[in-house]
Amino acid sequence: MRKGNNHSDRRSFIKYIGAAGAVGLAGCIGQDPAEDGNDGGITIGSNHPLSGSLGGTGTRMDNAVKLAAMIKNENGGIESLDGAELEVISEDNQGEQELGGEVTDTLIDDGADVVTGCFSSPVTNAATRAAESAGVPFVISVSVDDAILQENDRQYIYRPQPPATQMAIDHAELMPQVIRDAGQDVETAGLFYINIDFGQSVRDALREELPNQGIDVVEEVSIDFGETADTAVTQLSEADPDVVIATTYEAETVELVRAMDNQNYAPPFIAGCANEALNDVNALQEMGDTVEGALPTNFALNPTKDRALEVQDRYESEFDESFDANVAMTYAATEVIIAAIEEAGSSDPDDINDALSGIEVTDHIAAMPPITFDDNGENANALAPLFQVQDLDDRVVFPEEYAETEVDL
Repeated sequence: MRKGNNHSDRRSFIKYIGAAGAVGLAGCIGQDPAEDGNDGGITIGSNHPLSGSLGGTGTRMDNAVKLAAMIKNENGGIESLDGAELEVISEDNQGEQELGGEVTDTLIDDGADVVTGCFSSPVTNAATRAAESAGVPFVISVSVDDAILQENDRQYIYRPQPPATQMAIDHAELMPQVIRDAGQDVETAGLFYINIDFGQSVRDALREELPNQGIDVVEEVSIDFGETADTAVTQLSEADPDVVIATTYEAETVELVRAMDNQNYAPPFIAGCANEALNDVNALQEMGDTVEGALPTNFALNPTKDRALEVQDRYESEFDESFDANVAMTYAATEVIIAAIEEAGSSDPDDINDALSGIEVTDHIAAMPPITFDDNGENANALAPLFQVQDLDDRVVFPEEYAETEVDL
């Protein structure tokens, strides 16, 4: 569980490093900003998969970082630094764990004052380890694995999105509540997950949290990259759960639906926890009517906020791409970075890190309360709202304060 919102230990550690440990750190710590090639501006490093199987989503996330910086520059730049402009430099981690740290090092060597990334949890784990070693703050764009922060003593790493355990807690609470409020029953669940750190961490948390909400887990089946889901669907069908909860990337979710269609298997409810495909309009169109009415939980754009919708429109106009949940969370993470730079009034990574450790960002575009970090670097107010697939679009339906439409069951 989360620790309290106590910044004093982290701040003390930072000051100690600043006084005694700066020698030998990579990148531009302590440099005059004018010496990093950005003419006194601030450089954000973007570490995302720009190629490979995750390249489509990663490129959209990278574009979100660029758009947030672009809009800030259009509005006068960093006010506390006399209008200094933000620059974004991007490197491709290809979705490969072994490249996560290498890309972070390259970005820092090229002048990044703060870094964000990486989408895939194993890549983010490696990338954040490199940033920690260099003493450069790293704000995670999207990565769910608890272990990145909660099993490591890292002082420069922050995560605005809900981690796996919080995603599972929110899903275990919100999904059955809306089903039961609609007068229907949900007492058993089958878990379908990608067999890597990401899927395993969410599975573990759901396994613990669902029984607290009166739901028994009656089957757990996994899928590896490139596998078919035929056997998994046979197992789920035989277990006959009230709801199948999928924690997978896009390809594996599409494969699940294909196998369900082929076997004429239709559980009463389909749901998703941290499921990319159920929040991607193109994937929803590909999966078709089988996923209509599905109830995924994920981070989200705040559909009730005019500025969030303006950002969405600008993104789609600027890049001619869909603005999905991963893009929204990445944009919000970059908003946190920009707010910290404003608070710091400095390009020095230690100053930015000190600002991050105590910051509260109220004006962001994510569907969650103000973002502020606890002593682990986790967002103390992180929330994963509930969507429903309606007319093959993902619509936020709960909690009510972030809902754009009503649940239809």
